[in-house]
Amino acid sequence: MIKGVFFDLFGTLLIYTDMRKAWDNWLLALYENFKKSGLKLSQDSLALKCNGFFRRPEPLLNEANYTVYEHRIRNLALDLGLSLQSDEIRKAVKDTIHSWQKYVPLDPIAISVLKNLKKSKKLALISNFDHPPHVYTLISDLKLEAFFDSIIISSEVNVKKPNPLIFSFALRQTKLKSNEVCYVGDTLEDIEAAVNAKIHPILIQRSMSSVNNIIDDYYRDKSPKIQNKFENVFKSVDTITDLKELISLIG
Repeated sequence: MIKGVFFDLFGTLLIYTDMRKAWDNWLLALYENFKKSGLKLSQDSLALKCNGFFRRPEPLLNEANYTVYEHRIRNLALDLGLSLQSDEIRKAVKDTIHSWQKYVPLDPIAISVLKNLKKSKKLALISNFDHPPHVYTLISDLKLEAFFDSIIISSEVNVKKPNPLIFSFALRQTKLKSNEVCYVGDTLEDIEAAVNAKIHPILIQRSMSSVNNIIDDYYRDKSPKIQNKFENVFKSVDTITDLKELISLIG
């Protein structure tokens, strides 16, 4: 019997919309901040430097008060010959994330689904994200925090999906066992992590799910590359195309 429903955030409770525009806005915000700090490169040249920005190895956290994303911005600036002060780094981080976030809104039916499930299930949020303050602010602004018995962000616990250990924190906080939980996510990493944690996986595949290369990172070439990532991978995975399908599936 399912006693808990764990959710991914981006691409699951939040919907990816025009991600080409989202990443264009992200780059523009970064360029404008770096230009004020002395950047001499053109925006096109900066774009080349940022290709696959979030796929790069995570930086060493040698400044305890910086998040992973703040370190990424700082290190990129240093590579470009810029020495940013802490306030400049944090402004660049805030501006770039907010410019991108405008194109990743909450699913309009998410709150009604969460309300329904909360009546009989424990709920948790488990997200890979490099800047936890943004996630907490976002959850608060969207009035979602009351729904979750546990909120786990990868860069806070130093474990990232597909590593199944990321679920251990939520299982401990909800006092549930893995076989009492299902996990709803939109990526192969979500499914792999759940399967390896012995948690029942539920894959949500909206129409944008196959256009992966322009969703989860900045790419200089934004032509969509359709990938059937999930075909013939996990035959037993339940697949939904809309969050409201969870009610009948889990109920």
